[in-house]
Amino acid sequence: MATGPTSSSRIRKIGVAVGGLALACASIGAAVTPSSAAPRANDTIVVVGQNDPAEDRAAVQLGLAVAERSNATRLVLRGTFDFGDCSLCVIVSNSITITGVGDPSVANPKGSGFTKIHTTGAAPFVILDSEDTDAITLNHLWIDGASTLAVMLLHVQGTFTMTDSRITNVVPGKEFRFAIAAAQMGSQPAGSTSKLKQLLAAAGEDPDAPAFTGKVLLDGNYIDQNLPMRAGDDNAFATVGCHFSAITITNNYLRAGEAVEIEGCHGTDATYTISKNVIVQTPTPSNLSQFTSSPGFIRNGGHPAAIKPVNIEAKSVIITDNRIDIRRGWASGSCIMTGNSNESSSTLIQGNVCAMHGQFAAILGGWAGTPGFFGPFYMRNTTIGQNVFKGTALLGLALLDFTFLNQASMAEVNKGHNNVMYDNSFKQFIASRAIVYLGSSTYDNRLAVGDIGAIVNLGKGNRVTRTS
Repeated sequence: MATGPTSSSRIRKIGVAVGGLALACASIGAAVTPSSAAPRANDTIVVVGQNDPAEDRAAVQLGLAVAERSNATRLVLRGTFDFGDCSLCVIVSNSITITGVGDPSVANPKGSGFTKIHTTGAAPFVILDSEDTDAITLNHLWIDGASTLAVMLLHVQGTFTMTDSRITNVVPGKEFRFAIAAAQMGSQPAGSTSKLKQLLAAAGEDPDAPAFTGKVLLDGNYIDQNLPMRAGDDNAFATVGCHFSAITITNNYLRAGEAVEIEGCHGTDATYTISKNVIVQTPTPSNLSQFTSSPGFIRNGGHPAAIKPVNIEAKSVIITDNRIDIRRGWASGSCIMTGNSNESSSTLIQGNVCAMHGQFAAILGGWAGTPGFFGPFYMRNTTIGQNVFKGTALLGLALLDFTFLNQASMAEVNKGHNNVMYDNSFKQFIASRAIVYLGSSTYDNRLAVGDIGAIVNLGKGNRVTRTS
């Protein structure tokens, strides 16, 4: 990745003192200070961390302001920063690439050659773009120690990208933890709602209008929810009720209870891609599965799910070539849980490896709704092929009915239909209850499964065949 102008360009850095912290503007072709006439659009602002909460947060925010005034496209953060205990610390509201030095996304980063941001508050970075053409990127940053949430997506109308970065030691909240999350999910720090509304109002946005209509790309990041969590919703990336036109999550290492959670999102032209990630589920106990039940089952199940695009309208959901390990996960968990609310939607689940050790299901095609988050849903128009299932679970593929407490509106009557399952490997997998379980309202599914494990087919027009 390029870090500045080419060597043939004439570069001059003009350093200015900002509260004792070095701030520099690298301009091409002319000696221009940050406060004078705007330099060319490919200029770079550099901020050097002092490892001092009294200096660092304000300096980064000032660096963004200088970049906006001077039409700079890059803000380079060097060294170690300490944001202290502030919440909603740095507001990123214009097109910019914020990049560190070194690559902290490697498996075992050593030495001091990385840009590291220490914090104990919630949401050290808040993304607030308000134009279709906005493009905000975080790159080569190591965010360590946030409370509840590391990166808040408050408003994304353009494109938000995070690449080759690392998030560690996020301290769990009372019931939630997120590395990257939309703000509408109850993930806000206590008492922050009014501040969030003020930020949106200052940007000219209606707090009640859809906040997430753009695109999200997460690629090559290392996210490790490594601190133990007593119980709750433990997420790497999560969004609820969004209107994103595209979500792309690729080539990441994600250690979390639910690595990818996309719930109740809108947009019949949207595309969600979850591909080539390594996912390790944490042992965080579920705070939701005990509220649901399925007829004929004593055991609760469904949450947490390592990959979870549920109750969505997207025209296309692609879940391919992920390596999913939930062997240390909670007993109610599953590798993949998905289902849509759009009859024209299609889903591809292909080339994934799912390793289990006594969890509820490998793939769960439907679940009860959760009030305030998403409604009940079921799987339809889904192709499940060339996946490898390893270990043990209660169920392989399951399309079950579910209830949620006594709330009839949240109950799921699973009408899963027109799903196809073929050419999957079950040789290293044992399902103690059923390798396939199709509820009484399912219909017109075509499934080819392994020769070990029971088949329960209570639906109509389903065809389930054995493979060797």
